[in-house]
Amino acid sequence: MTVLLTDNLSLLAGAPNGIKKLRGLILELAVRGKLVLQDPNDEPASELLKRIAEEKAQLMADGQIKKQKSLSAMAEEKQLFELPAGWEWASTATLTLLITDGTHHTPTYISSGIPFISVKDINGKTISFDDCKYISQEEHIAINSRCNPEQGDILLCRIGTLGRPTIVDTDVPFSLFVSVGLLKLPKKTKFSRYFHCVLSSPLMYRQYDQIKAGGSHTNKLNLGDIPRLFVPVPPLNEQHRIVAKVDELMALCDRLEAQQADAGNAHAQLVQALLGSLTQASDAIDFATNWQRLVEHFHILFTTEPSIDALKQTMLQLAVMGKLVPQEPSDEPASKLLKRISEEKARLIAGGKLKKQRQPAPITETEKSFELPENWEWVRLEEIAQVGTGATPLRTNPKYFAPATINWVTSGETSQDYIHESEQKVAPLALTETNLTVYPPHTLIIAMYGQGKTRGQISELLIDACTNQACAAIQLLDQDESHRRFVKYFFVKSYDDIRLLAAGGAQPNLNLGKIKEAVLPLPPVIEQHRIVAKVDQLMILCDQLKTRLTQARQLNEQLASTLVERALTEDGQQAPMATDRKIARTLLAAEITHRLHSQRTFGQRKLQKVIYLAEHAAKIAAIQGAYLRDAAGPHDRQLMNQIEGELQNRQWYERIERETVGHAYRPLSQAGQHRQAYSSAWSAAERTTIEQVIELMRNWDTDRCEMTVTLYAAWNDFILEGCPISDETIVGEVMHSWNDTKLRFGKTEWLAVLAEMKKHTILMPTGFGKRTRGGMLSLPGFE
Repeated sequence: MTVLLTDNLSLLAGAPNGIKKLRGLILELAVRGKLVLQDPNDEPASELLKRIAEEKAQLMADGQIKKQKSLSAMAEEKQLFELPAGWEWASTATLTLLITDGTHHTPTYISSGIPFISVKDINGKTISFDDCKYISQEEHIAINSRCNPEQGDILLCRIGTLGRPTIVDTDVPFSLFVSVGLLKLPKKTKFSRYFHCVLSSPLMYRQYDQIKAGGSHTNKLNLGDIPRLFVPVPPLNEQHRIVAKVDELMALCDRLEAQQADAGNAHAQLVQALLGSLTQASDAIDFATNWQRLVEHFHILFTTEPSIDALKQTMLQLAVMGKLVPQEPSDEPASKLLKRISEEKARLIAGGKLKKQRQPAPITETEKSFELPENWEWVRLEEIAQVGTGATPLRTNPKYFAPATINWVTSGETSQDYIHESEQKVAPLALTETNLTVYPPHTLIIAMYGQGKTRGQISELLIDACTNQACAAIQLLDQDESHRRFVKYFFVKSYDDIRLLAAGGAQPNLNLGKIKEAVLPLPPVIEQHRIVAKVDQLMILCDQLKTRLTQARQLNEQLASTLVERALTEDGQQAPMATDRKIARTLLAAEITHRLHSQRTFGQRKLQKVIYLAEHAAKIAAIQGAYLRDAAGPHDRQLMNQIEGELQNRQWYERIERETVGHAYRPLSQAGQHRQAYSSAWSAAERTTIEQVIELMRNWDTDRCEMTVTLYAAWNDFILEGCPISDETIVGEVMHSWNDTKLRFGKTEWLAVLAEMKKHTILMPTGFGKRTRGGMLSLPGFE
C-alpha cells in the first residue's frame, strides 16, 4: 500500500487540499493495518491488552487509581471494519488509567507562575507555553489533585476544536482548563505514539462527530463519551513499525508542502514580473515585445486563480492607461465628448430635470496616477454623470413593504456583474414618503458600505430599481454603451483604490462625495469602443482559463478520491492488469467504440488515434503498439486488424462501410458486455485517464484527431530521443520527416493545433512507449 501512495504522491498532493487529505489517508491506512506489513511472529494485541489490565488492577489495589465504571461489552456489529489477524478492538477506557479534564472554574491569573493550558496552547504536536496564562502554586496543586498531566499522557481538545490530540512531551509542571481532556496512559507499556496516531486519524474524527454535543458554535466532547471511543489495537511491535512509517510519510508531506509553497511563491513572482513589464512598457514596440513573451508562456503562467485574476487586473490597467489598443490620431479627441456632455448637462438643468451642481474641484497633479495618451482627458465622475443614492424605508411600517412591487437593491447584490431582479421589494407608498429614487436600467451601482469584499463592488441595473443608502447610483450623461462599459471597467480596475477612500471605525464606509470626486481617464469615443471590445475578448479568455482550471481540479480530485477509495478497500495489491496483449487491446478498443460509435465523426481512423492517445496518456504498457509514420499515422495496421477481428468474434462490434466514405462500427448482439472485464483490467486512475481522452476527442473531426495525435507522437519521439524541443521543431518534424500527406495542412494550422494541445495536460507527452518508425516521404501512388 505504501507503493500505491508514493507512486501517486503528485496526484494526491495536487488535488484540492491534497496534502491535508494525504495526511488523513496515511493515518487511516495506519489504523486499518494497511500501511505496513503484518508479521505472524508478532505477539498478538490480546497480550498487550492483558498486560494493561494487569497494570491497572495493580494500581487499583495500591489505591493509586480508582476503579473505572464498567462499560457494556463492545457489540460485534459495532466494530467499524475488519481488523488484520493479531489486532483487537478496544475502548479508550480499556487503554487508559484515567480520563478526566481540567478545572471547571476560571482561576486567578498572575503575571508569572505555573503555566495554565487551554485548547489554544496545544496544536497536535506540542504544548506551547509562549502565550499561555499563569496561576499560583496553590491553585496548581488544587487543580492537579484530580488532573495531573505527566510525560507520555495525551491531551485532547474537547471544547471548540474537537480532537487535536497532543502528547505531553515535557516535565514542566502545568495545569489544565476544562476545554482540555486528559488521557492518562499506562507507564509500563509505551504506546502513546500509536495511540496519538489513532486519535488524530479520520476514523476517530468520524467518531468525534457522532458523539459531539452542542451547537455549531459550542461543539464539545462530553467527558462521559470519550471512554466509549473505539480504537483498533495492533501488536506492540507492529505499532512501532506503523509509527516509524507514519513519521516517514508525514515528513514527506512536510517537504511537499514546502516545495509547493516555494513553487507557488516563485510562480507568483514570475507572473507579477511579466505582467509588470506590460504596464511599464515605454512605447507600443516595447509593449508588443513584452506581450509576445507573455503569450509564448501562457500555458505555464496562468495556471492558478490568483495568476488569472492578476492577468485580468493587468488587462484592465492597460485598458485605462491607453496601452491595450493603439491610438488613432484621426479619432475625435475626448475634449469634444466632454463638451457635448457639458451641453447635455446644461440642457437638463435648464429643463428642471437635473439640479444645478457645484463646480467640481480642479484635478491636482497628484490625482493623475499616470501620463495620458494624446487626445485623452482626466475627469471627475460628477462631470460626466449624475450620482445619487437611496434609503431604507422604516421597517416597522408594513405599508412600506406591501404590496412588494418595486425593486429595491442592497449593497450585497453588487457582487453580480448585472442585477436582473432585486432580492427585496418595496411598496409604492415608500416612494412617495421616503427619499427613494427609481433608477433606470443601465445605471451603475457601487456599494459604499458592506462587510468583507462588498464595499467598492460595482454592478449594473438591467431593471428599474431603487436602492438603499449603502449604494451609489451612477447615471452617465452620455448613453453610449461602450462609454458606460469603459467607466464600469475603470471602477472594476479601481476596486482596491476605492476601498482605501473609506473612512470610519471597525467597518469603514465610503460616502457619496468620495464617489462623485473619483478621477478617471477618458479616451476618445472611438477608442472607447476598441478598448471595450478588446477587454471583452480578454475577459472571455480569462474565464476560459478559469473554467479549464476548475475542470482540471475536478478531474484531479476525482482521481485522488478514487485512489483513496482503492487504498482503503484493497489489501495493498495493485489492481489486476490485463497482461495478455490481445485482450488488453480488444478491451480498450471495445470501450472506445462503446462510447463513440454513435458519433458521426467516429470511424476507423479516429479509433486508431484514440487508442494511440489513450495508450500513451494512461501509460498502458499492455497495449505495446508499434506505430508507423504512414499516411494515416501514427498507425499500427496489425493492431487494428487484430482488434477488429476480436470485436467481431466476441459479437461486440463490426466494421461496416459508410454510405459516403470511410468505415463505421455497428453494435452486435453482445455490445457492452466487455465492461466488467474492462473495469478489472486497469487501475481506477488508468481508467479515468482513458475516459478523459475519449471525452476530449468525442466531438473532434477526423482531421483534428489526426493532426493532434501526429503532433503528440512527434513530440513524444523527441522526448524519447532527448532532442531539443520547440514548436518549430515539432511542426517541422511532422511536415518534413513524416509523410507527404501531412503537407495537406499548412504550418499555421499545425501551430494552431499545437497551441490548443498545450492547454490540456493530457495532450502533453511524457516520453512513454516506443518511437514511431518510418518517416520516408511516400512516392506518389505508393502510400
